[in-house]
Amino acid sequence: MLLNRGGVYTECGFTLLETLIALVISGVLLMTSMRIMTDQWRGTRALKNHLEAHYSVMTAGKTVSDAIRMAKSVEWVKDPGVLRVLPMPDDANPIPTLDSYFIDDLDRDGTKDLYWRHLGSSQPLASYLAKWECTEVEPGLWEVFLEASVGGQSTTWRGVIRRRTYSPVSPISTGQPVMPPF
Repeated sequence: MLLNRGGVYTECGFTLLETLIALVISGVLLMTSMRIMTDQWRGTRALKNHLEAHYSVMTAGKTVSDAIRMAKSVEWVKDPGVLRVLPMPDDANPIPTLDSYFIDDLDRDGTKDLYWRHLGSSQPLASYLAKWECTEVEPGLWEVFLEASVGGQSTTWRGVIRRRTYSPVSPISTGQPVMPPF
């Protein structure tokens, strides 16, 4: 800033008051921007946790629904919360073995997972599941309820699945050929 004192211009800096006002304004702007950034971070984290819980129940629900749909027999054991499924025999599995689905923390990481036990080996299907329940509404019609919780965000899934009934495949009868052989 240039001052005029008797025809002589002198150069001076900012006054202490101007510097303090500039620091206060800068501090208020920084605090506001930090508040906005932390709110955005918290919102993003909550959304991530909600989506992760939603993905867990959807994945588990689809897997369990497919297992029930394609099963020869299904049994729910309420006390330990185990679903026992005997799959239908097919070309890849001519003599099916009993599979089971249950919630446990077998990997000891503090997170309960839904496991599929097949041939004595347990494999995780979905994480963060808090509880589940299967009930047979009527013969062959099953209702499955799943709940997952991640970081305070909870999601549920409910589905009704009808077990398919398979009739034995009858051999093709010998009759008139559609197209005569060459």
